[in-house]
Amino acid sequence: MASPFSSQNTNKNTETSSSSSSSLPPLPPSDTFLSADHFSNQCNQNYDSGFRTAPSSPPQEPAAPPPDTSSFPFPADASPQSGSVTGISSPPSPETTKSSGPLPAVLHGRDALPSHHLLKINPFSTLSKAPMEKFSSEFEAGGYKWNFSIYPTGDKTKDGHDHISVYLEIVETSTLPAGWEVNAMFNFFVFDQIRDKYVGPQDATVRRFHCMKTQWGVVKFIDLETFNNPYNGYLVNDTCSFGVEVFVVKTTSKAECLSLINKPATYKAAWSFPNISKVTLRCETEFFVGGDYKWRVLFYPKGYQPEGNKINNIISLYLNVDTSTLPAGTKLLVHYTFRMEDKKNGNHFKRSDSKLFSSAARGFREFMSLTKFKDPENGFLVGDACLIEAEVQVLGLVTLE
Repeated sequence: MASPFSSQNTNKNTETSSSSSSSLPPLPPSDTFLSADHFSNQCNQNYDSGFRTAPSSPPQEPAAPPPDTSSFPFPADASPQSGSVTGISSPPSPETTKSSGPLPAVLHGRDALPSHHLLKINPFSTLSKAPMEKFSSEFEAGGYKWNFSIYPTGDKTKDGHDHISVYLEIVETSTLPAGWEVNAMFNFFVFDQIRDKYVGPQDATVRRFHCMKTQWGVVKFIDLETFNNPYNGYLVNDTCSFGVEVFVVKTTSKAECLSLINKPATYKAAWSFPNISKVTLRCETEFFVGGDYKWRVLFYPKGYQPEGNKINNIISLYLNVDTSTLPAGTKLLVHYTFRMEDKKNGNHFKRSDSKLFSSAARGFREFMSLTKFKDPENGFLVGDACLIEAEVQVLGLVTLE
């Protein structure tokens, strides 16, 4: 006897990845600091799926086919479903238009086949009467193997009576490393043969598969009364098709840990810069010791002027840490202050900021206008020399986990 099942893998492996930008020494890269997203390697036995269930739709009259439409609303009377799996209602009549709970407000119909797996069943009545609770079909997507399971009369252990239940399970996990987890977005579909549409909820939520949660599913994917009505197009001549697509989110980010220092010490150093008018590019101080690290100041009397990005009438000041004093993979969270001494009036000019330090220098490209710096009334430049003080306070360390 010929098998009533035929499966098709429409495999299109999809993944997301992050890219990193290079720094621009001696100037710092972007001021934006992004924290790393990171997941635990431990299995969470109290993990809650967060799924909810909508009840079945009202019965439909078989007198005439429903209008041709590519989207189907959920019923209004949604209620939670117990357990770690979720159920959604089947496509009801067009009169029912209200949304339910956190799930998508409508079931969408589309022309494209499910991206990764399609299962055709013929005849469906034979499967529903077979001495088996479910049928599972294996496929591959995103570099992992999966089982697509269908319960033709519902998963009765999860209150799926009078419905069709569908599940996605990751398999062959024994080859994965200890503490493994896979994050993926997935959607289930049923084929509307009348309108030539693949119908299902378009859910963009990322679900977490791990050693204590290898399966996600929809207990009440479609009620049997709606499914069996030939006018709805899901079961025609005892033939139907279900599909699933899985998009694995591959995390390439690195986890970081910020360790703050209680009552951090403050370190100060001051330098006199002579012959300012003769400086063509910049002045560099000797490294000075501030705690466990060495620092130096970079002073640009005519401003830091990278090629193609020049700014007139500025002076620039930067602080740089000696990377040889930094442990590998460590960044420093530093609060620093630059102070330009007013030798005439005592009205010293200062600017402060807090930044992460590694190989790139941090500071102020536009610390002060060149006009203000050279104005003799301000007392900053006297006898072609100026006095600059740096104050450094290490607030914490950022290390890779």
